[in-house]
Amino acid sequence: MKCFFSFFVLALLISQPSNAGTSSSVGSPKVSEGRTKSELRFGYASADETSSQDDRFRFRQQIDHGFTDWYAARLVLQQDDRKGDNFEHNSIRLSNRFHLLSAKTHGFDLGTRLEYTFADGDKTPHSLGTGLYLLVPMNAYEIRVNQLFAHDVGENAEDGVEAEFRFQITRDLNDEHSFGVEGFHDFGNLTQLSGYSDQEHEIGPVFKGALPFGGLKYQTGYRAGISKGAADHNFKVFTSKSF
Repeated sequence: MKCFFSFFVLALLISQPSNAGTSSSVGSPKVSEGRTKSELRFGYASADETSSQDDRFRFRQQIDHGFTDWYAARLVLQQDDRKGDNFEHNSIRLSNRFHLLSAKTHGFDLGTRLEYTFADGDKTPHSLGTGLYLLVPMNAYEIRVNQLFAHDVGENAEDGVEAEFRFQITRDLNDEHSFGVEGFHDFGNLTQLSGYSDQEHEIGPVFKGALPFGGLKYQTGYRAGISKGAADHNFKVFTSKSF
């Protein structure tokens, strides 16, 4: 437990962050050998009319497979529909997930990821990302903490590293559903740090659980922008199925 709190404090100190988007979540470090998980995500944001986040829809499809009990690979496809523009492909991401420490032996789960994002557009830079993923089970509660970093690659790439801090605290309502709160904190490029008002800070409730049909699971939530640079309202609905 001391390791968890040390990590949590360290993350808060060094977080200064990649654009989360409404189709993002607070990830888990767990890997299950032989399990394939398919997921569909929908997100919507509204903001000031002059903001690129106003009336913006995001769509995401991903498939994840655990090859061993410590390594999984994920393919992510993402589309974007901005206000006044056409629905368009946004990016393809390849992600490698590693489960480093297990709660069975350490009291918490710790993992890391290494991923590469191929952004659509001839002059749009790609991105190389990594991060630490922590999950702490505490009886009926579960705490997740993500510390993420990304760096532009290729044409028109900007110097510097972007960082983002996410957390989620949930409590079981019963065997099938849980409820909690999550926060996304995007501070931008570490070499071009702006003030709190210009950064993207969001917080709000989240619900997760199993649907009563088809073996499907869901996650839905709302985050309010608590800084001027964030979208005013963010809504998300995810569905997934494991095989």
